[in-house]
Amino acid sequence: MTAPCRDRPLQCIRVPARRPALRSAKHFDLRRHLPHLLRRAHFEAEALFASMSDDGATSRQMALLVAVHQMPGASQSQVAQAIGLDLNTCSDLVARTVAKGYLVRRRSETDRRTFCLDLTETGREVMAASVAVAPRYQARLAARLDKDEREQLTALLRKMLGFDE
Repeated sequence: MTAPCRDRPLQCIRVPARRPALRSAKHFDLRRHLPHLLRRAHFEAEALFASMSDDGATSRQMALLVAVHQMPGASQSQVAQAIGLDLNTCSDLVARTVAKGYLVRRRSETDRRTFCLDLTETGREVMAASVAVAPRYQARLAARLDKDEREQLTALLRKMLGFDE
């Protein structure tokens, strides 16, 4: 006769007959799950921006260009913080944006480990065009909402992200 499981823990696998989470997943509604809704809204916003952008810039590149315009000569780290990206993601975004000719990246004169960013002339034009289309982009993105709902959604997202603190 073999010993009970507690005497042979490596040989014992306990599998519950039916997990409660699996039962509740049957009734789980993704259309009411905030992380899923935010991800879907993000995808829709990205696709809409791409359809409205004549120059091939992405909405993240627009944010990057606006931040660099507002903080000329800022470090990649400062820009990453301003637009809410981690350093690795921002570095990749900067590399793609430099490759498009929208930005120049140069070593800091005070800290050779740091890269500073500036807009090129083309970058200024792309940024200006993106800012000009922003009200129409935002209106199309929130077309199913009335003015009060758009303001409420914006206020709630700002609060959720801690922008109003």
